[in-house]
Amino acid sequence: MFAERLICSWIGAFGLAAGAFCQTYVQFSIDAGPIPGSINQKGEIAGTYVDFANGFHGFVRDPGGKITAFDAPGSFSSTRAISINAGGAITGTFIDTTPPVVRTRAYVRDPEGNFTTFDPPGSVSTVPQSINARGAISGYYNESNQRFFGFVRHPNGKITSIDPPGSISSQAFGINAKGAITGYYSDGHGTHGFLREPTGTIISFDVPEGTGTFPASINDAGAITGSYINPGPFPGSVPRTFGFVRDPDGNFTSFDPGPRDTVPQIINNEGAIAGFLEDLALDIFHGFVRSPEGTSTVFDPPFCFPGSTITGSILDKGSGSMNDKGVIVGACSLLTPPFPTVGWVRFP
Repeated sequence: MFAERLICSWIGAFGLAAGAFCQTYVQFSIDAGPIPGSINQKGEIAGTYVDFANGFHGFVRDPGGKITAFDAPGSFSSTRAISINAGGAITGTFIDTTPPVVRTRAYVRDPEGNFTTFDPPGSVSTVPQSINARGAISGYYNESNQRFFGFVRHPNGKITSIDPPGSISSQAFGINAKGAITGYYSDGHGTHGFLREPTGTIISFDVPEGTGTFPASINDAGAITGSYINPGPFPGSVPRTFGFVRDPDGNFTSFDPGPRDTVPQIINNEGAIAGFLEDLALDIFHGFVRSPEGTSTVFDPPFCFPGSTITGSILDKGSGSMNDKGVIVGACSLLTPPFPTVGWVRFP
């Protein structure tokens, strides 16, 4: 069921000569394929794997490589593990088929393996995205009319909806240790980023040159990363997705590690950013990491089929695919036939 390999690869940083430094990768497999989504400061990894019958299950991998699989009670092979906090608590989703309505519900799994399920009132689908050290959870849900709202589940279990003024749809993603949350909302005129302060005050923002702002993650200092749509320099230009950093004072820096769309997923407390580059038309993906100083490194683990590298989960934002030590997790297709999905851990 489980397999693992340790590989050291000499690769070049973006803008540096190849062979500039050696990255160590750990490759691991679970059944038909693991999708690691989140790593905490201890090196514990939470994610989802697919079994050979196409069922979905959660897993946690300890720093020594031991993998524990789990399912939320009553999930019927539909458990996803999305984010793990410093203490080892995990949040994710499962499909509840209890009549009369089939719906996606959320759970928290404590470090001892006990489950608590939750849903905001009126939700037919609840998707948590990030859990902080205190156990507060951010995410989004939708009602039967398909309107989306952000939410925060406080450590005491109370759930508060997040609905910026003028919003017709909102989604919350990253939450930091102080309880500040970032996400985005639509108001009929475009898509905007927001910062929800721990007091509940909501601050709206847009990348100045963007036509849509999509924050993903916020660190403990209040720096936010995400993506925005750049319309291009000329009328008729093909729009592209760039990355951005919004510092705690509200100043923006944009970045573009490569010729493909940039999808930042996480900013850690050192200010490093990890994510992936995507070309959906060609189905090509590469990982990247941006240093606190602004240097970007584009990478593919050496055992991966070129262009198949995704950091964290492609479905989730702000879940924590890199920790403060710069260790990154993700998945790719193996280089050799039949090209199965494998998980990887990248050490700096």
